[in-house]
Amino acid sequence: MSYEFVAKIGEIPGDRGLKVDVAGIDVGIFKVGAEIFAMENRCPHAGDPLSEGCLVGKIISCRAHGWEFDVSTGFRPGHSDGFPIPCFPVRIDGDRVMVDIASPLNLRPRR
Repeated sequence: MSYEFVAKIGEIPGDRGLKVDVAGIDVGIFKVGAEIFAMENRCPHAGDPLSEGCLVGKIISCRAHGWEFDVSTGFRPGHSDGFPIPCFPVRIDGDRVMVDIASPLNLRPRR
């Protein structure tokens, strides 16, 4: 695993996400209570940045068309058998948020 520094905890808003670039990939960083989550920052419907949507609990709503995704799983609520948005491991070091984009948490290997 290769973790990269992406932000300080205090930079992450509580009502939406924070867009960061990690090795050329847009990643949304989301703070839910004391937990931090990272997922690809692109709605699969129209490509809108999810970090600019409205975050309520663990659910981010895409601002373009209202599609909702769970930031902890990448799945749409009630659709855990679908194709999730890639979510990435997060490590906290003091007030620094570190993300590993090389090891998605929720993608099944293709056979």
